[in-house]
Formats: sequence, structure tokens, C-alpha cells
Amino acid sequence: MSGEGEKLKGVYEHLWLAHRGAGYDKLDRSLNPRPPEMLYDVVGGLNLAAHSAVLDVGCGKGNHTCELARRFSFRVTGIDPVDANLGIARDAAAQQGLAGRVVFAKGGMESVPFEDATFDLAWCRDVLVHVRDLRRGFGECGRVLRPDGFMVVFTTYATERMEPKEAARLCDALGIVPENLSPPYVEGCFREAGWRAISSEKIGSELMQYYEERDGRCARELMRLARMLSAEERFVAELGEANYQVTSALYHWVIYQLLGKLSSVIYTLRNTRHV
Repeated sequence: MSGEGEKLKGVYEHLWLAHRGAGYDKLDRSLNPRPPEMLYDVVGGLNLAAHSAVLDVGCGKGNHTCELARRFSFRVTGIDPVDANLGIARDAAAQQGLAGRVVFAKGGMESVPFEDATFDLAWCRDVLVHVRDLRRGFGECGRVLRPDGFMVVFTTYATERMEPKEAARLCDALGIVPENLSPPYVEGCFREAGWRAISSEKIGSELMQYYEERDGRCARELMRLARMLSAEERFVAELGEANYQVTSALYHWVIYQLLGKLSSVIYTLRNTRHV
């Protein structure tokens, strides 16, 4: 039998086992992925005092801003460049009885509207990919942090499995800065701005595995994407071209994490700018 024939024989000897064979059932067992609260555990490990001043960079609708205040009794300021987000965030804080401990202001990572050495901690989740001038952004965060202040960063990178055209489609649709999907580039930016990494934890697709095991989110979004691709004209007409492209990219983002094309990381950084 030729080499190709031997290879094909080997493929089929394992093909059916991969679906039903003994031993492969181990792949059905959970790896016990941690929930999103793992980021709050990182903050808890910093042992900051109650009423410490915290900046939520890119606060969105304010859910993390409110949780940081409630969980740790911090005084938290959320900044976001989108007025609609700030309105929703203020309403959420008021409904939760946190209006006295949580405030919101318009701003972004590249232009933080506060004086030097104002905060003890900066929280930055899922923001870095959108920041056009990342060096300036880290510099601004360092400026408003007190000496030896901390920054907790959650961000996602492209891996060697990501094809260039796949990355380009994500970046175009979601307003992502391509360079910010590169670990060496991002890490170079925060070091140049005076930040030192005191911990770095690669969590890969752990959050997506958690969401899938909790409520089937990833499988649901994969099927939505399959239907969008199967009936593209219909869904473009129903959703609109722009919404179609953004939604498609968001679903790809989730699936690419499960496929190892994207991988998330949590950094704990310490400010050396004033030291």
C-alpha cells in the first residue's frame, strides 16, 4: 500500500472512534472554566482599602463600574466616549442605589478628564483593541494613577492560527486596531508608558467555555452565524448591511476564541511613572 493509502487507512481507523470511541468521552468532561468574576478575584488580591478611588476605563453600560463599587466599597468613576452608554450607566447606578459611590464622565483612554495622581486602580476590560494611540492611552492611565497604583487589564490577542483575512474582517467590522491584537506591541506600549507587569495570565478561551457550559451561548451564536451565511441576502435585507457585518463579526469573535484563533489574557500592571 502506498504512503497515501496508509495515511488514509489511519484516518479511517480513527475517524469513527473520534465520535464514539472509548477514551474520547474524556473530551466531553468540563475543564471547570472560571466565570467572569475571576477578574474581580484579581482585584481582590491587590488588597486595596475600602473607598479607594478606581477608574473604569471604557465603562460601557456601567455594569463593572457598579460591581466594583458594590463588591469592594470602592469609589468608582466610569469614563466612556459614547453618550448613550453613559446615560444607561447612570440609570443603572441609580437603580442599584450606588449613585453616591459611582460617577460617570465622558472620556476615553487617550484623554482621561482628571488630574494627575487621582486614582489608586484603573480597570480596563475589553477596551485595548479599540484604542488608536495605545502608547498615549497607557500614558494617560499612568498619569491619573497615584505612585505605585495598579491597572487590571483584560484583553484578547490574535494567535498564529488566525489568518490575515480573518483578522482584517474582524478589525474592519468591529473598529479594532490591528496592531492591538499583537502581544509584543501591546506589552511594548505599556512598558514604554511606565507600567510594569507584575502578573500575566493567559486564559485562552476559558470565558467562552464557561458561557457555553452555562447557557449554550457559543453553540447558539454558531448556529445564528450558520443561518446568516446560508441566507445572507435575506438577513442583510432584514438587519441592514452594517448590522449584519457587525453581528457576523461578533459571532466570529466568539467562535475564533473556541478555535484558538483568539486568546484572552489578564494583566496586573503597576505604575512606575511617578516613582
